[in-house]
Amino acid sequence: MTSTSRMMGTPQPTIKRLPDLLYAIIIWQIVVGLGSIFAASQVLQIERLFNLGNVIQIFIAFLLGGVAVTSFASAYLIYRVKGAGRLVAMAINFVGLIMAFLYLGHVTGLYLGLDNLSDGLYHNIAWIWGIALGYIVYWVGGRFPDNSSLRSYTTRAGIVIIGLCILIIFLASGLLVNGVVALISGLIRPASLAVIALIAAFGAVTYYLLRQSEFFNETVSERDTWQGWLFLMPNFISFTLFFAGPLLLSLYLSFTDYNPVQQNPAQFIGLQNYAEMLSLSVGTLKSADQPAKEVIADGHAELTRISIGNETVVIGANDTLFWISFFNTFFYCILLLILSIPPAIGLAMVLNSKIAGMKFFRALFFIPSIAAVVGVALIWQWLYDPGVGFINYAITGLVNGINGLLGTQIANPSIQWLTDDRVLMVSVVIMAAWQVIGFNTVILLAGLQGMPREVMEAATVDGANRWTRFLRITLPLLGPTTFFVTITTLISGLQAFAEPFSLIGENNPTTAKLTSVYYLYNMGFASFRMGYASAVAWALFVVIFIVTVIQFRLSRSNQAYSD
Repeated sequence: MTSTSRMMGTPQPTIKRLPDLLYAIIIWQIVVGLGSIFAASQVLQIERLFNLGNVIQIFIAFLLGGVAVTSFASAYLIYRVKGAGRLVAMAINFVGLIMAFLYLGHVTGLYLGLDNLSDGLYHNIAWIWGIALGYIVYWVGGRFPDNSSLRSYTTRAGIVIIGLCILIIFLASGLLVNGVVALISGLIRPASLAVIALIAAFGAVTYYLLRQSEFFNETVSERDTWQGWLFLMPNFISFTLFFAGPLLLSLYLSFTDYNPVQQNPAQFIGLQNYAEMLSLSVGTLKSADQPAKEVIADGHAELTRISIGNETVVIGANDTLFWISFFNTFFYCILLLILSIPPAIGLAMVLNSKIAGMKFFRALFFIPSIAAVVGVALIWQWLYDPGVGFINYAITGLVNGINGLLGTQIANPSIQWLTDDRVLMVSVVIMAAWQVIGFNTVILLAGLQGMPREVMEAATVDGANRWTRFLRITLPLLGPTTFFVTITTLISGLQAFAEPFSLIGENNPTTAKLTSVYYLYNMGFASFRMGYASAVAWALFVVIFIVTVIQFRLSRSNQAYSD
């Protein structure tokens, strides 16, 4: 009966026969896994990998080993007709396709050709105006009616002008002939041909597996999932190569004594960089003339001293420049917030009014936010010039006017904006605030325009004056937007580097003490202490993270934001 029921009952599922190409793909996945193992062994045998130490070699070999295991697993799952094996194999081959394309650009010299292209653009920059003219002609043509022949002729003329200017740039710089010859000669090299074959293999496997959804009984949900990941993959790869990878590398380097100039590989030293950076020593002076080094630890220099009653407490630091730049950074942020957010709120209130020409002024105030920092610094260097600068000229005129009008004897201050250490920080902050006010104004203006008019109208009917409406209604409702602006401005202030570097330059010894990021740059690219600079970067990241968390906690008390 049992055997009969088995024979008469539910039919047993049939095992699908794999197509011959899937067997070839299984073999290909095994080859990819073996190739990854071979590459891992070669990485481990490299004597020096940019002097980064053997930890990086082990890490890269570990990643390649993970690729090998995943490739072997995908081969087994494909053999068992599992959809997961197909998706994993698709991912491996798609990533391999992109990496092979990137490597092909290296072996053919494409990236060096891009440098030559930028050099050719620089020497033939005048023809860029022709491209701009072509775009204007194309834009003007698009203003004509759709069925107008004038629209067709004008837009085509714009495209032709743009194409001719680009062709002239290539011809004048010699890139059209030399570049093509160099590219062809690079493509016919044995290494390039091998990479092209690898690209073809990765692409063919990816495409074939893409077409096998029905064989692997793929559901709609599974298809939507892998298609979403497919669209995210290029961004994910670029994120890994240019952000996550360097981020993890800097974290590793912060525990080493890495110096790219020295021939010795990086040595793992644990928390020594952090200890050197954060080490403080506190001592009490027995008399006013006692040297500070007698009461603080060896290797520490005096950072500051505090008078508590009749006693003087000396605080020493192993790295005084780090702590000075750290506190200067917070002072910089406080000044930046004061000089950029309240004026931005005032400008947003003015631009929110219905006055003729408001769109023009909104664009005008936003221009400094999109201007290059170097160009802005050049303008402000001229404005700050003590001899011919407009700022000192205006101050001199104001002082002379007051003296002539009131008969006073006020001396002309003749402020040395970029050389006097007492005003150097203020000079940098004024320029930074001027550049960020436009961005903050646009964001705050959007917040103002999103407020419900009914609330303001009800307050007006109840007799609230303009100042009361601003304090009791506008500011609370603007809380979420103000919070966002505060966060972004504070983070940009904590990361300030381009402003002091462009405005003051690296030859000024005071510049290294202005901000922590500039001190980080000085340690990494002037002293070549990359390990120590990485430790400074991660310490600054922790500070930015803590400040942001505190601000988020404090913002919860704002009812408008919590709603």
